Amino acid sequence: MPNHLDFLEALDTHVRASAVGVIQQGGELHMVARHAGLVESGSEAAARWTGQLVNLGFLAHGPKSVGDPRPVPIGDWTPQDIYRFSNYTVTAIGHAEAEAVRRRKRDSFTDAALGGAFPILIRPWMTDAEKQAVMEPLATLRTALDAERGPAAIGAAKDLIEASCKVVVTRAGVDAGVNPALPTLFKVAHRSIAGEDRAAENLGRSLASTAQRLAELRNVAGAGHGHAEPPVVGLREARLAASASTGLSAYLLTGWT
Repeated sequence: MPNHLDFLEALDTHVRASAVGVIQQGGELHMVARHAGLVESGSEAAARWTGQLVNLGFLAHGPKSVGDPRPVPIGDWTPQDIYRFSNYTVTAIGHAEAEAVRRRKRDSFTDAALGGAFPILIRPWMTDAEKQAVMEPLATLRTALDAERGPAAIGAAKDLIEASCKVVVTRAGVDAGVNPALPTLFKVAHRSIAGEDRAAENLGRSLASTAQRLAELRNVAGAGHGHAEPPVVGLREARLAASASTGLSAYLLTGWT
């Protein structure tokens, strides 16, 4: 459920984009909450959250309306309270807390996309060189997701699958050819762990198509493929690529043992 810190993040985003840098009227607080998807129309939550943020020092406001003798409310505010003041501003500590909220959300999205990949992908049988080969693109992938850099995440996701395939292929001692395309490399790696039976071959072909789609996505949108200015890739697409990459890599590397 949304809370006052989600509201603070929405307010911070709003005032940073505003030409005036303040929320001039109380009714605008309700609007910000609705536009951020935190509340439905008619909800009184924005008023309650405003009071909480003011008391925490994350939100400040101008003087009371002329002729209003009542003290500044303490605790949760009512919908009437927010109209008693104007020129709401996010304080310095409020800006800092809003950024901390964003960082925690980015971290949680990254963790969900990677699915606890670190302990799964690093296998007991790996040499230090093999661990390093897998950890480098995985670390780059996490950093890119945390920084919300979609093209870099797409590139790292492709690199992670490629590194995992090469570890398996090298372990198996098979020849994948010179600079094979990712789908071909994946099929060779999959065959090394699954054998030659028909069911395994069909599964390998299906999974290789996922690797191929990721390679195609990297070619058109990912960093590191000759794009001076890579096309913008949304975070949803980047997180999906990360999930596919770590899933395929885990399938290969856990299949070797």
